[in-house]
Amino acid sequence: MVLKKLFRKKAHENLLKTILEEARNSNKKRFLLLWNRGLGDIALGLYAIVEQIRSMIPEAEITFLTRKDLQDGFTLLGSVHVLVSPSMKRKHPVDIKKTLEEFSLTEEDFDVVLSAPDPTKWCKWQLSTLIPKMKWNDSWDDLCQKFDLSAEDKYIGVHVHSETVYGYEKNWPVEYWEDLFSRLTEEDNQKVILFGSAAAQKYSYPGLVDLRGKTTLFETLSVIKNRCKAVIAPDSGILSLVYYIDAPFPLTLISLWADPFQGVLKQNVISPNPLLRHIPFVAKKKDIRSISVEKVWRCTYEVSNVGRENSRFSWTN
Repeated sequence: MVLKKLFRKKAHENLLKTILEEARNSNKKRFLLLWNRGLGDIALGLYAIVEQIRSMIPEAEITFLTRKDLQDGFTLLGSVHVLVSPSMKRKHPVDIKKTLEEFSLTEEDFDVVLSAPDPTKWCKWQLSTLIPKMKWNDSWDDLCQKFDLSAEDKYIGVHVHSETVYGYEKNWPVEYWEDLFSRLTEEDNQKVILFGSAAAQKYSYPGLVDLRGKTTLFETLSVIKNRCKAVIAPDSGILSLVYYIDAPFPLTLISLWADPFQGVLKQNVISPNPLLRHIPFVAKKKDIRSISVEKVWRCTYEVSNVGRENSRFSWTN
């Protein structure tokens, strides 16, 4: 029984390689991959799948079929085609045949159709090895100018909610954020920007700019890249993309983790951005509430006052 389980596991891990070997031997080059899951998986999993396809079939034409809110994320992969279906919704089953009809296409227009790609199982080889590189277009730097943000001041960006549901709580309680915002804006006179797809919880503090629900993904990344000195975020798609942007810009990324065996910590490689400083805070026993506001505040204060003689605290994770 144990040997059978091990064989099945190994076979599953080698499934993509087997598919690609058969495609190469049959001169198949047109790939279609359906993706209706998370944003962070683009960097943490699909990047590795694309790399493996290209390593074995350099001339491959790779197309992703996905939903509207993931379009910009796939653009960061570079040199892939993206079909954006208006009918696709996250966590809803997708009929590939009917969805392709929206583009006057059929499965026969592709040589290989991967309807359920599984980077977690197919790409274990990438852990501690492969550095995902999200391709940044310099023209996106100007997108931050759409918002009334000072180019002289540097802000602290905050992604207050991962915007996904897991079997454990990944997000700080609202009262923790309120405590932190009060300290940052009222005591330290810092300017804070909130990021996210929707403003589910209202926050009102002096110097706080709420951009939740008001930015595209590229606009969010542009503001972070060009207007922020630090970003605080839970394990999320935004955190993963920021970590793997392949461009040099100074940023301190303060991350909050309920489970350290996920996301960029699981990937366990450096950022392609040589100027990025990553400071992860890991919860005790998967209880995100065990990461104290005091500790994150002190860390943020030090980041904001590097080189100042009046720095008040020292902190440790």
